[in-house]
Amino acid sequence: MSPTHLAKALRDHGVRTVLNLRGPNPNQSWYRDERAASLAAGATQVDVSLSSCVWMSRIQLRTLIRALDEMRYPILIHCAWGSERTGLVSAIAELLREGSTLDDARAQLALRYLYLPVGDGRIMSEAIDQYEAWLKSEGDEHRPEVFRRWAESGYRPGKPSREDWPYDPYPLILITPPPTPQTAGEVGPTRR
Repeated sequence: MSPTHLAKALRDHGVRTVLNLRGPNPNQSWYRDERAASLAAGATQVDVSLSSCVWMSRIQLRTLIRALDEMRYPILIHCAWGSERTGLVSAIAELLREGSTLDDARAQLALRYLYLPVGDGRIMSEAIDQYEAWLKSEGDEHRPEVFRRWAESGYRPGKPSREDWPYDPYPLILITPPPTPQTAGEVGPTRR
């Protein structure tokens, strides 16, 4: 979205957090424009570097869950095309919601959102498949607390995985809150 359309959408829908799954890209105009529009609309900008062709590391999944738990809702989630990374994170958000089902989560990874489980993008639905297989092996049913337990001790990224990188060049998360009257002019990001 253009900065004007983004700002209008944020205001019209009362969005309080923008979750950018492309990570911080301060040298790119799209990122600077999005961040400025988000902050001007009073929304917090949260940047997480995810890849649609590499499995999330365990620490990435745990950090993402903590962020989703702490975010001010409603949130707008996006990546480059809105189908793979956005679908996976939307599925995770569903799994964290009380009363959700695996079918609710899988519905976020659907053709209607232009998601196809082919090529590198299949990793997104394979993560949900792994959770479902773990549930069966544990003899348990999905509940948000069970999903959190899987994320803490059951999740094992497939190959290729970000855990295989010799070092991680990206921050796990970068949070930039909107300016408040007390902090106007002092806003800066928080890294975790």
